[in-house]
Amino acid sequence: MKLKFKNQDFQTDAVNAVVNLFAGQEKTHSTFSVVEEKQISLMNDLGIGNALYIDEKAISDNMNAVQKRNKLPMSPDATDMHFCIEMETGTGKTYVYTKTIFELNRKYGFTKFIIVVPSVAIREGVYKSFEITKEHFGLQYDNVPCRYFIYNSAKLSDVRQFATSANIEIMIINIDAFKKAENIINQAQDKLNGETAMRYIQDTHPIVIIDEPQSVDNTVKAKEAIASLNPLCVLRYSATHREKINLLYRLTPVDAYQMGLVKQISVSSNQVSGGFNQPYVRLVSVSNDKGFRAKVEMDVRGKDGTVSRKTVTVKPGDDLFLLSGERELYEGYSIAGIDCTPEYEHIEF
Repeated sequence: MKLKFKNQDFQTDAVNAVVNLFAGQEKTHSTFSVVEEKQISLMNDLGIGNALYIDEKAISDNMNAVQKRNKLPMSPDATDMHFCIEMETGTGKTYVYTKTIFELNRKYGFTKFIIVVPSVAIREGVYKSFEITKEHFGLQYDNVPCRYFIYNSAKLSDVRQFATSANIEIMIINIDAFKKAENIINQAQDKLNGETAMRYIQDTHPIVIIDEPQSVDNTVKAKEAIASLNPLCVLRYSATHREKINLLYRLTPVDAYQMGLVKQISVSSNQVSGGFNQPYVRLVSVSNDKGFRAKVEMDVRGKDGTVSRKTVTVKPGDDLFLLSGERELYEGYSIAGIDCTPEYEHIEF
């Protein structure tokens, strides 16, 4: 079975909101068959990086033009180079930022991209999405050379290739892999000529895409980690932004429903005491002491077939169907993320 994709106007609008930020940026080339003064500036000490040739005022003017067109609040300036794209869950957020990568390359020649995710489960999901859409985008963009990979501290040669390649390079990494000084990515390596993998990344001046920023850069240390990547800009994609920084595009739940993209949610207030015929989950607590964990209350079927309400410990990737004793009511639910931020504690399925 092969999936078929179709162009949808709301997704195109979301892509253009980002692409139009860089209006006026001449397209740069990563190859060196033609000698140009600006072209040479792409070559850094440790690799080939993105280059920005328009100034802060041009970016700010472009941003305001995008915001005005999309009927959004106008930001005073774009000095921090962080931008938000708000899209309701289920409307193709991953597809949109994947297409944005190809458009930014086609129009401006940008080649280095890093996708930062909150958890291993989401990281694997993003990688799978790239696999599924590989042929689709290959046909749309003339099979432009493109490599996507999951960062692995045991394969630092991937980072070297990321830095030195002249093609589109997309690194998918979870925030916990680089936000601490003791992470391997921040340690000098003999196999990298005594440099850190982070230094190779920094020299590329990557465009950083944050998937679910409310769960990624929700602490001071996490924000510092994102800044340590030396990004050309940061694109923040979520349905539930905690911080709305320079909002470029917004597709609300109401918009999505009115466009027929998602179904309406009906809520029933009637409950039967001791009834176990509806899937029940209650978050009890969360922890990041030794990796993300949460305690949830749910209805579990025992070996004798009886169902009782129990508290179980879950981690990202856990399948509630299995934890419930294979009760069909929980089929299709797995833990996608756990947020431990005080007053914002939650789990995502």
